[in-house]
Amino acid sequence: MSATDINKVDNEEESKTLNKEQIEAEEKEVMLKSDNETTEQDIELRNDGGPVKAALSGDITEQGREVKPKFIPIGAIKMPGFFTRNSDREKSKEEEDIEKDTDNDKNLEKSDEDNKPKQRFQFLQSFPFTKFLQQAPKENDGDSIGAKKSFGLFNVKYPKLFQKKPATEAALASMETLEDKLDTTNDGMENVKLDMTDEQEGKVATKLPLKERIRQKKFIIDDIMVCGVTLLVLIAVIIGIVIGARSGPPAERPLRLGRFITTQTTCGLVEGILDDEVYNFYSIPYAVPPVEDKRFTYAQPLNNISTCWNGKLEVHEPGPLCLQFLDNGTITGDEDCLTLDIVTPHVRYDSPLPVVVLIGANTLAGGISPAQPSAMYARTKEIVFVRPNFRLGPFGFLALDILSNSKYPHTSGNYGLSDIIVALQWIKYNIKHFGGDPESVTLLGHRAGATLTAALTTVVKAHKLYSRVWLSSPSVIFPGEPLEQSQKSNEQFKQTSKCNDVDCLRRISQIEIMTATPDTWLGSNINSLPVADELKRSWLVLDGVYLRTHAYESWDAQKEAKITGNKKVFKPMVFGTTEHSGQSDVLRMKYMNWTAEIVEKMVNESYIGEKNLTNEIFKIFNKSYAGLVELISSIRTLCPLVSLARMRLVTPMYVVLGSGPGGGAAASGMADINSDIEAILGTFDSEMPEQRRFMAAIQQLFYYYVWHGQLPGPETGLIAIGQDLLVHHGLPACDLLIQEDIVPRHAHID
Repeated sequence: MSATDINKVDNEEESKTLNKEQIEAEEKEVMLKSDNETTEQDIELRNDGGPVKAALSGDITEQGREVKPKFIPIGAIKMPGFFTRNSDREKSKEEEDIEKDTDNDKNLEKSDEDNKPKQRFQFLQSFPFTKFLQQAPKENDGDSIGAKKSFGLFNVKYPKLFQKKPATEAALASMETLEDKLDTTNDGMENVKLDMTDEQEGKVATKLPLKERIRQKKFIIDDIMVCGVTLLVLIAVIIGIVIGARSGPPAERPLRLGRFITTQTTCGLVEGILDDEVYNFYSIPYAVPPVEDKRFTYAQPLNNISTCWNGKLEVHEPGPLCLQFLDNGTITGDEDCLTLDIVTPHVRYDSPLPVVVLIGANTLAGGISPAQPSAMYARTKEIVFVRPNFRLGPFGFLALDILSNSKYPHTSGNYGLSDIIVALQWIKYNIKHFGGDPESVTLLGHRAGATLTAALTTVVKAHKLYSRVWLSSPSVIFPGEPLEQSQKSNEQFKQTSKCNDVDCLRRISQIEIMTATPDTWLGSNINSLPVADELKRSWLVLDGVYLRTHAYESWDAQKEAKITGNKKVFKPMVFGTTEHSGQSDVLRMKYMNWTAEIVEKMVNESYIGEKNLTNEIFKIFNKSYAGLVELISSIRTLCPLVSLARMRLVTPMYVVLGSGPGGGAAASGMADINSDIEAILGTFDSEMPEQRRFMAAIQQLFYYYVWHGQLPGPETGLIAIGQDLLVHHGLPACDLLIQEDIVPRHAHID
């Protein structure tokens, strides 16, 4: 084929193509006119109130096709024009301008819509903790794809499911070309329901009730924020409840009739009474009654159900004291007396309080001590007070060979010491039911009770029963003779009681036992000057069970333990006395008018005069009644304790000042032997400002020690307690008395 022929063929093909395009253009114009006519007819039908139908019902188009009416169901959108095959049309320039304007309006409304959540939650943006969350960079159109963006709390991009889109984005339904289905059973038109756009779906979801939105899982941003705020509030409430439950006042046990409270012990229930805003439990048994065949035996704990009680034991009233001799020589008490009293501000198990065990007696033969539980300080200082009864006199300390031979091991005496140990065991197991802490037990001993407590510190098996010790005016004279020697010294009791066997001793009455006690066993030398031939007798004995070695030997070991830091052996200890511990009404009433001559005569007739130390003594002490009392106190109590502190124990010691600079223990200038305990427990007569300052000073010292196990000041040395806590700079009288071997040889004996 030549080139001319090829050109002819190409021209013919181009001509056919142009004719085909021209035909298609003419067909499109016809279709466009038909669509416009159909739209006008639809509008007229709607304005006339007619039903919604297809534009041309049963008409035949110019293309020769019959178009049946299309039924538009409720909820669908009626599409303008005919749905025919190949219905894609080119947009006119005018339609493109309209769509551009619509897109611009859509962008503006979208910007406004994006700001609505921020305005809706503007009140939350005022909080300081949300400001840093809002500091996010704005998105720019020119940002690169890989740029990192941080979002604040209220400009977070939520998932598509939860985004709200502006209403202007409701898309105009485009006409779709449907295939002709002339052979279908319907009317020839498809029932079409257009899918709802995201913006329309957001609008519908906003109008739906919350329950329906949850069912359809169509949530809006308001739902998310409300749920978040609700969750935060719920968490805050839960945290507040938990913190409040821990820090708030704990619930007490319920009261019966508004004043009776019940708690438990290892032997049964006990019911106490509410009085003065504290709970009082009186006379709770802690050991088997020491009567009949239990007389003159060591205390036995209530570890058998046969020794306990049934039901609930009412302990509303104080019980009897143990049998004892009072200071005036009278007898009081009962043999069945092994009970204890508890005063506590709370009966609960959370936040247990420190426990103070009061062990007091004027002598080991008896005498009511001022060491009694204080309701006011139990409440104000948050302390649980416990006061156990323990046997005194012959019922508590009588050592005889006929008693030792009646049991194994062959020993006797120190029954009262065993009472205190069993009481401490009871406290260890039961004090938690009364709001106390068994791991914080302070022993507060006074006078003869302090002597017993000091002896208790040498009992190894008792170390785990207490935490610390405070001793007020104890004796430093402890038994050093063997048991056989003590039994021989007590032979006089067998002769007076007319009993030669143990059965007789357990058969005779209580009064017969008390009256058989020699008078020389009852006195105390704490209020008199020493003499050359004075009787020295101690109720305590080396029984071989509780007291095995001299107290000084045990304290030497404890001193070494403190240096090495062995806390299992050493327990914190504080001891002290008052400047006028030798003061007594009996001594004061001996003379109506105390002159210097009377004082000098008494000193010359004592052991001091026999050693020709009178002149040396009066260089330190005044020739007055107050000077005489200070001398007696120094010989009997103060200087022996100073000697003990220097040689045996590395522990702090205090002295309560009564007169002179800084003193304030008494209006009369006398700090008697009870001043420190009365001030600690709140029974001290504090009318003067100086006395109130003294009470505050010693209470600060004691209760800090109870709570923390140490003093607020130095752990060693001598502390002077007057109106303030001061460092004592020395006691020249004690230096003289110790040097001349008067002290501790003539210390008082309990």
